[in-house]
Amino acid sequence: MLFPLPPLRLRLPEDAYSQAPACWWSRERFVCHAMALYDQHYTLLRDNRMVDAVSRETFLRYLHAESAGADYRTGREARKTVATLQVQVGMSESTIHRCRRLLHKLGCRTVVFRGRHRTLEERLDSWKRDDRARGWSAVAALHETDCLPVDNQLVQTLLEQGIGTPPPRSGGSFPLTPSGINSSLENVTKRRAPRGPDKRRRRRTAPAYDPKAVLLAAQLRADPRIPLWLRQISPGQLAAAVTRYAVAGWQPDDMYGACEEWIAGGRVLFTRPDNPVGYLCSILRQIPVDQPPALLDRARTAMIEENDRIARQRERDQRRAEVMAAAQAAAGPDSPGRRAARQIVDAAAARSAGRAHARAREKDQAQRELAQRARERG
Repeated sequence: MLFPLPPLRLRLPEDAYSQAPACWWSRERFVCHAMALYDQHYTLLRDNRMVDAVSRETFLRYLHAESAGADYRTGREARKTVATLQVQVGMSESTIHRCRRLLHKLGCRTVVFRGRHRTLEERLDSWKRDDRARGWSAVAALHETDCLPVDNQLVQTLLEQGIGTPPPRSGGSFPLTPSGINSSLENVTKRRAPRGPDKRRRRRTAPAYDPKAVLLAAQLRADPRIPLWLRQISPGQLAAAVTRYAVAGWQPDDMYGACEEWIAGGRVLFTRPDNPVGYLCSILRQIPVDQPPALLDRARTAMIEENDRIARQRERDQRRAEVMAAAQAAAGPDSPGRRAARQIVDAAAARSAGRAHARAREKDQAQRELAQRARERG
């Protein structure tokens, strides 16, 4: 072969992009648009556990790498594989998947073709072209969001800051790879995602909390009346904050009552406090530990239930006494019915006694016969 054939390229159907939104304006504007969405909505989405954790710097590097593989005019034909993005972004496979899920959640990436393995005919044709790939990568379209509001002024500010333009190449290395990280595919795929220093050698013993505090914390996290920010506190921090109150006998009703008293005192109950644990301690500090807000309500409810129980017991006793009195007054001791009943009982007792005497006689007769046969044999 004089001239090598170009690599085999997958041809998509003509209507592949029929369900995809409109094309982007430019690569720089797309990156700034996605970063503006990240700055506006990421914190809220993350607080509600709708997206995975992705840092702003990592997401920006991913956007530069992902958008570099798309058509510059339309933003379509984005075919970069996860392995390629790993090398260019300098992150692990799981981090790349988290970035892609976040971009899809923001409404800026639509997959028009799911990756698949090549058929035997396609693989043979690939080998003829010196292409050893075994599958087709997914094809996606990058576009501006159509499901979330975006601040255009923020997009313009990011454009003026030059965030949408990737840094220039220097020294032959890829510009998006952070310093100190080896960009070889083998090293990137075998190491874990960078999450700070490795703390596996440090063996920490988890603090032991009072069982009542642990139970109260679990009840608070499962109670829909409790504010969302309080339910999102980790179980350990929440158990540590409510230990004194749980030991004193507080229940979820008391915590809910403490929040109501906080509002009744003319103070505002924040929906997203900066320090949830400290804010909870401030709310609880206004009420003495030995005076749970719902204590009187529980005592009143217990008293009502006890009175209802006593009333039901009295009613049952009275009904039983009336039934017994009616039964006793139904007939006298010498009435014909009572005499007939006594006769039946006496007859049954006589029959039972007769059967007992008959069984005793049969047993005695059997013993006599056995003794007689023994003497005859002797």
